[in-house]
Amino acid sequence: MLRRRLLALFAGLGLLPAGRAAWAGPAARLDFLFVHDRQILLPIAVDGRPAEAWLDSGAGATVLDAAFARTLGVALGGGIEAHGVAGGVAGVREARVNLEAGGLTMTDRRVVVMDLSAVARVVQRPVQVLLGRDVFDQAVVDIDFQDRRISLIPRTEFIPPGDAPLSLRPSADLRSLFIVVAGAPTEAILDLGNAGGLLLDRDFAEVNHLLAGRRLSTELAVGADGPRESVQASLDRVRLGGLAFDGVPTVVTPGLTSRVPANVGLQLLSRFRLTIDFGGDRIWMTPYPDATSRPFRKNRTGLSLTPQGPGAALVVDHVAAGSPAALGGWKVGELITALDGAPIPPDYAAGEACMWIYGAPGRTVILTLAGGARRSLTLADYF
Repeated sequence: MLRRRLLALFAGLGLLPAGRAAWAGPAARLDFLFVHDRQILLPIAVDGRPAEAWLDSGAGATVLDAAFARTLGVALGGGIEAHGVAGGVAGVREARVNLEAGGLTMTDRRVVVMDLSAVARVVQRPVQVLLGRDVFDQAVVDIDFQDRRISLIPRTEFIPPGDAPLSLRPSADLRSLFIVVAGAPTEAILDLGNAGGLLLDRDFAEVNHLLAGRRLSTELAVGADGPRESVQASLDRVRLGGLAFDGVPTVVTPGLTSRVPANVGLQLLSRFRLTIDFGGDRIWMTPYPDATSRPFRKNRTGLSLTPQGPGAALVVDHVAAGSPAALGGWKVGELITALDGAPIPPDYAAGEACMWIYGAPGRTVILTLAGGARRSLTLADYF
């Protein structure tokens, strides 16, 4: 995948969902795409038109891309104040639409309309809808990452699993759960829209000395409030769902706008089958057999790359501090036109070609630059 991590898009919009919800039948089971284990994509309909939605429990409201909303002819309301991970977001409008997901129909829902093109450029895939709090307010959401199935269950029909749930706590428009990070207990936003492991507020990390003695680097993250450089590290002794994890990829950013200092994302959450009940403020987390043994995926190049035109080149838009790329003298703005002699494919970001950055330490890749020069890059762990 691309070097830039997709962070939580919203820490809370201050926009309460409105409208009605009804079920056309019993619980609906939907197949979903888990693109590079980073985004949960499922089919929905907006005002009767089929669409692809990212499931995002970290979004305080459902979000429509502005261009997609125009194609639907959605009438826009007034502007609203919105926030991303650590900053305000401009040009956000309110609208009302009908949403359908499986057997769940949500009519006259109040949603947010904003430009999501920056996110689409990173993933090289249209981003039409971020399906946020609406669906979690109306259904118990069961996510089986191994079978790639989501079940939306009416709360009146929900039969709880046999084991005891963990508590969820309201945090503005979202929900948080209890975790422990290297001995420091805290609440963390449950965020299916965060493709990473952990996101921490810088003050919390500094007060608890979480970065002391750690190899630190940087990365370019993108969210609703735009790209920003943040510190990245790997943290040990992260406790979640009754398990302990080491080597968790962690981003530390100043001014995290949620009411709690942490945010837990898909690199951790996807190690469990999740049964999420916002209405009951509870969650069941059933670990998969390889939950603690599966290595965390880490970029081992230090390059943040964005395709420039279909299949033309990859532009370097960030070089991580202390990484193999930094040690090799790579610069922002350089263009890569081939990987090990193979041209950049048109579906680079959406296909498997982008996965080379997660290769094993010690692997050497030959990169061809615009103009024909070739440069080698040997992958290594650097944070």
